[in-house]
Amino acid sequence: MNMKSSSLLLTIPLSLALMSCDRSNRDAGKDQGPNDSAPHALSAVLLTEPPEGAVTITQARQNPTPGTRVILSGKVMGNESPIIGSRALLTLGDPTKLTSCDLIPDDPCETPWDVCCDDPDLITASIATIQVLDAQGKPLKAGLRGLGGLKELSSLVVVGEVAEGSNQNNFLVNATGIHVAMAEATGENAAKQ
Repeated sequence: MNMKSSSLLLTIPLSLALMSCDRSNRDAGKDQGPNDSAPHALSAVLLTEPPEGAVTITQARQNPTPGTRVILSGKVMGNESPIIGSRALLTLGDPTKLTSCDLIPDDPCETPWDVCCDDPDLITASIATIQVLDAQGKPLKAGLRGLGGLKELSSLVVVGEVAEGSNQNNFLVNATGIHVAMAEATGENAAKQ
């Protein structure tokens, strides 16, 4: 056996051992990682009382300056999947501008929160992405569905801060408080004119 062959034979077991150690470290971290604190962190943002001074998403989007404190009211809607299952992210729509399909008489839509009957440009201008961040500034690795009864078409009041990267086309809010004002759809848009 030559030197090159023996070096290759030694390299393969070493690589396998390192990969197995790396996998063990990753697996060990799964039980103790940030995911364990996610449900507690989510429950900490749940507000029992609605904060005062809420504005519509459309009003808040007029000045999307990162770092600005905002209190938004809206409805969980704006696309086919407004609640992300594996991350603390959701789409909040402005019910004064958008109409969920459950409010359209005889509409057979299976996903009424997708607001598919509204103009796409109006949808873009009337939604906000809401996220709850972990200590590293990343969306928590837990979904918001069920928090205080939260689900599609729920009415929310969100307290937070306009996130870095927000602009007229992409309005992103880092939530520090979420009040589920109404977990069930009412069959009407309160402020749509």
